[in-house]
Amino acid sequence: PVQAGVHFLLRTLLRSSRSGMMAVAVLGLVLSVQIFGLALASIRVPLAASLPRHEQLPELQQEDGSRVTDVPLDNFLNFVYHGKIQVGTPGQNISVNFVTAFSHFWVPNVDAGLTGNHSVFNAAQSSTYVPLPGAVAFSMGSEGVVIGGLCRDDVSIGNLTLANYTFAEVNNTGNIWHYELRPWDGVLGLGVARSNTAIDAPTPMEALVQGGLLDKPVFAFHLGRCSLQGGCLGGELVLGGVEPEHYSGDFTFMNLVRDDSWAIQLDAVTIGGRPLSGSSAEEGGDTKGSVAILDSGTTLLAGPAKEVRRLARMVGATRAVNGLYAVSCDTELQSLVFRSGGRDFAFNAEDLLMFRRGDRCILGVQSLGFHADGWVLGLVFMRKYYVQFDWGARRIGIAEGKQARA
Repeated sequence: PVQAGVHFLLRTLLRSSRSGMMAVAVLGLVLSVQIFGLALASIRVPLAASLPRHEQLPELQQEDGSRVTDVPLDNFLNFVYHGKIQVGTPGQNISVNFVTAFSHFWVPNVDAGLTGNHSVFNAAQSSTYVPLPGAVAFSMGSEGVVIGGLCRDDVSIGNLTLANYTFAEVNNTGNIWHYELRPWDGVLGLGVARSNTAIDAPTPMEALVQGGLLDKPVFAFHLGRCSLQGGCLGGELVLGGVEPEHYSGDFTFMNLVRDDSWAIQLDAVTIGGRPLSGSSAEEGGDTKGSVAILDSGTTLLAGPAKEVRRLARMVGATRAVNGLYAVSCDTELQSLVFRSGGRDFAFNAEDLLMFRRGDRCILGVQSLGFHADGWVLGLVFMRKYYVQFDWGARRIGIAEGKQARA
């Protein structure tokens, strides 16, 4: 099913290109969908020529005078966002996917034998590198496993430096599906709990908080979007607070309902005011008791098969492949609403239509399968709303995002 989805989306992008540039640029597709912290499938969009890179921005100033640190993010056609960090002394640039479903941190090293657009960490060129004994493996869910060893070295994230920090240098990425085509090199996890308890070392957020490097134990994402007509805007990860220019109004805060993930209580999911929840929907039922996980490593809105199929029927979408659905690009979609914390978070056609093939567009919703009982709210959600992850208070805050247009 994964390969079928890749071929379908690749053909779609190639045929929808208004010039030969897109056809030459598109090398492959990966749409990451993770179920409660575990990747289910991947269909990705790496490009031969990247979109414009962002220069490192200075520290930002909060309205109350405190400082936060910004990490610019590159946007690959709304499918994945990634940013650069520096590892070693002097710093070596490595592009990482900042994923809230995991809390481990790994980068590829020179022994991984990678070629092409990937950057690797060369320990021999770092004066602060300290190797550690033993081997380590990190699971990337159904996408595979990376294998390597542990080490200590300086790691800079934006303007923050973790001195003598313990992380994994990976020499085997062969089990990751089409890793050589991915636009990022490594993974920096921002999960709420340790995803590998065998490693006796703090997670990136633990290290930042314990080292007193953050004004507040909070981080937030601002994600630009690509339009159906072409043109993409990048984004940013803010560590230590939030950036007031990227949201309006007040935050609605929801406490986490799980110890191992950024999961909040989900009260209802509706389309055009009608609930989607299984067999009781016709009787006015809702999804009360289920959860929604906010995940920066998931591209779409992903939910239980029955609810997604019901949504597709209600909007006139047809099944494509790999749990994806296509709909007329001119469809006036009724609002898809997720209710949590006493507030409705609504999505319209502009938010949900991913890209065009002729008069058909891919709907930004995917099935997690029949055994899933909750939703994963990925990049589609985080482009529309500004989300702050309050690591210290174990809660999530959501405000209306200010979205520029490409």
